[in-house]
Amino acid sequence: MKAVIVEEIAFLLEISQKKAANIVDTVFKEVRQGLIKDGKVTIRGFGSFQTRNKTQRIGRNPKTGEDAVIAARTVPTFKASKLFKSKVNRSDEYLSS
Repeated sequence: MKAVIVEEIAFLLEISQKKAANIVDTVFKEVRQGLIKDGKVTIRGFGSFQTRNKTQRIGRNPKTGEDAVIAARTVPTFKASKLFKSKVNRSDEYLSS
């Protein structure tokens, strides 16, 4: 998917693939750094990325059926904005006709 984004940016801006890849990498890097620093990054009209803390819990190894400890961790999550969701739903109408 990243390659498709790079190609589209290169085409739309009439720049090289290398420059477009640098743009995409910079955006991803800034989102990562924002999550690390503030725990939340919002892109208006698109959605918000957040970090959530998961506590340690007991899980099950699906192969052996034995209990296993799943360590506490921080995970990134994404929630789409209402505008983004509505545009995706409208595009479904066009695809089904």
